[in-house]
Amino acid sequence: MVVSAQSRDAWLDVLQQLMPQGMAWSRDNDANQTKLLRALAKHLAELDASCDSMAREMLPNQTQILLEDYEQHLGLPECENASETITDRRQAVVMKDRRKGGLAIWQIEQLAADLGFDVTVEEIFPHHCLRNCMYPLHPERYRHVLRVTVHNLPNARMTCLDHVLTPLVSNNAGILECTLNRYKLAGKYYEFIYEQQEAN
Repeated sequence: MVVSAQSRDAWLDVLQQLMPQGMAWSRDNDANQTKLLRALAKHLAELDASCDSMAREMLPNQTQILLEDYEQHLGLPECENASETITDRRQAVVMKDRRKGGLAIWQIEQLAADLGFDVTVEEIFPHHCLRNCMYPLHPERYRHVLRVTVHNLPNARMTCLDHVLTPLVSNNAGILECTLNRYKLAGKYYEFIYEQQEAN
């Protein structure tokens, strides 16, 4: 059921009914008290009319007026991943607001996918006497390191044919590394491996 907003005259009538009765409280159109109440009624009518739009502001996927407040509350933008359009900013708010957290491998891969990256996360376990003798012997550092392989990232690495000022990691990759490191489990680290983009 949709309730339409009340007009200025309707709000004026309400305000006048709330005033005391008597000759000192004139309700004539030209009375000073009526002029004052009419000005207040105008603001009440505007506020009443804006209630529908304000109800939309309660949902992050529809917000516009309170978008900056949502961003400040959620700590956005992250890692210099600033979006310029309202739609992109709103999408970033929704994504972070709905993020449930968790640092399982599939959740890390999902977070990277939400950022637009195709990654594979591998947890490397140390060798022990119950493992197969063919299990590789990894360095001790891998006890606390997750290997993140980034697939099909253009210009992921510099070659001998590139200009000397070519960055070793692209700006996009920097956003990925910054975001994952921001949410990593304490005492754990990432090793990022960038695969060459597949030739078409």
